[in-house]
Amino acid sequence: MKVRWAAWENNKKYIMAALMAAGVLLFLKYLLPYVLPFLIALCLVAVMYPFLEKIERRFHIRKGMTAGLILAVCLILIGLAFWCLWIFVCGHVRMLFQNRMVMEECFCNFVRDCCSMLETRFGVESRAMEQMALDQIDKIGNNLQIRIVPRFMNRSFAYLKTAASILAFWAVTLIASILLAKDYYRIRQRMRTYKTFRMASQIGTQIGKMVLGYLKAQAIILCTISVICVAGLWACGMDGFLTLGIVAGIMDALPFIGTGIVLVPTALWQLIQGNLWRMAAVFAIYGVCALAREFLEPKLLGKRMGIYPVFMLLAIYAGVKFYGLSGVVLGPFSCLLIRELYQRMEE
Repeated sequence: MKVRWAAWENNKKYIMAALMAAGVLLFLKYLLPYVLPFLIALCLVAVMYPFLEKIERRFHIRKGMTAGLILAVCLILIGLAFWCLWIFVCGHVRMLFQNRMVMEECFCNFVRDCCSMLETRFGVESRAMEQMALDQIDKIGNNLQIRIVPRFMNRSFAYLKTAASILAFWAVTLIASILLAKDYYRIRQRMRTYKTFRMASQIGTQIGKMVLGYLKAQAIILCTISVICVAGLWACGMDGFLTLGIVAGIMDALPFIGTGIVLVPTALWQLIQGNLWRMAAVFAIYGVCALAREFLEPKLLGKRMGIYPVFMLLAIYAGVKFYGLSGVVLGPFSCLLIRELYQRMEE
């Protein structure tokens, strides 16, 4: 009996840490979706509350009304920004379809030149190879038109359902913010009497500082990468260099994607058009962006978050595997929350 008790005492810390980590993961996976609008509302009201008090004292406008007006304006502006982005993307897609014949002609010329080069060097008949390559391309295009496009159109109801759920989510958040703004002071004073709430508030504040540091670091890296891409593409004389550079910088901030999702197709398109020096320049820009991220990321993220980048990448990968697409955010957040709870437990 004494041996078992001694073993429990020696391993109690690790058992409690494992149970705590399991509780955090299960809460974030299964319970967070039900309370997320109210948590967001609580955070927003906590940030706005000093301003709401000033407005109420000076203009005698109730806190709930002011909070609702501010959040409604912010949501409308965000919606307009997304709508403008959607119009911008649709315009570029329409332009691509309008220039489809030119693109097909450039690609056919590229295939013809490659087949001629192979015929010159290896004696392979270029006509047969060119016809085979174009037939395969036609098959791929037909498959896209027959399978992917109808599937995309058939899921339009699912997309509308997702849009409705997003609107409902933010509507609940807006209503909860209005209601919380009225009684926030009394709720806060009542909750401060509980030790658990005080500890949760301290942990939330610490994690909030880390998250803000992470966002600042990513904003610095994003701006740096965007400037490098815009300047490099402008120096190459590329059309639409501003749009391509900014989009490449934004893509670089997304895990597992990076600037390659924009720069590599751009380089390949220059190769198809026969601009070899531009292709080499775009690949050089891609390399400079990768080196800039490798240099900036450890210095900025390591200092602001206290987590090595490799562990951050591990947290994102494991989060995507466990939570799905939302694991890009919930993975690192889970890591930070478990670490803070473990440190509090040791104290």
